[in-house]
Amino acid sequence: MPTTVAPPHSGTAFVKKTRIIRASRQDVYDAWTKPEIFMKWWGPVDHVVSAVELDVREGGTLRFTDDALPHASVPPGFPRSMTGSGVYTEVVPGERLQFTMKASWNTGEASLITVTFRDADGATEITILHEKISADTVHLFDAGWDSTLGKLDALFAA
Repeated sequence: MPTTVAPPHSGTAFVKKTRIIRASRQDVYDAWTKPEIFMKWWGPVDHVVSAVELDVREGGTLRFTDDALPHASVPPGFPRSMTGSGVYTEVVPGERLQFTMKASWNTGEASLITVTFRDADGATEITILHEKISADTVHLFDAGWDSTLGKLDALFAA
């Protein structure tokens, strides 16, 4: 999976990930936009989504609660339960989703996540661009996306 991480002192912190998911573009898009599927894969390994609301339209909101399982380790100073919320800024069904994201543990401004979906030889290539993150959290988001996308991949491998 190609990964790009902005250099720590570049002034613009971001994480970019590309992954091939062995499922149709519609199925992968549905995993991002249907709450009952989103709950099955979102968040790092050893975390579960206990609540989710997705109003997938420009100006619509998203909100979820991510809970660490009892045996999961969390970074020092982070809560075992976290709420994420945001607003969809662009929705092109089956092609692109863009939304802001504000995590309850982060007191800074909302980050911006753009997800693109492309056909890839019977599968779907997704690219995640996570921008407007602080340089001191890039490593957390980099690891978090690897883990989260691993769960998405596993959802369709079953």
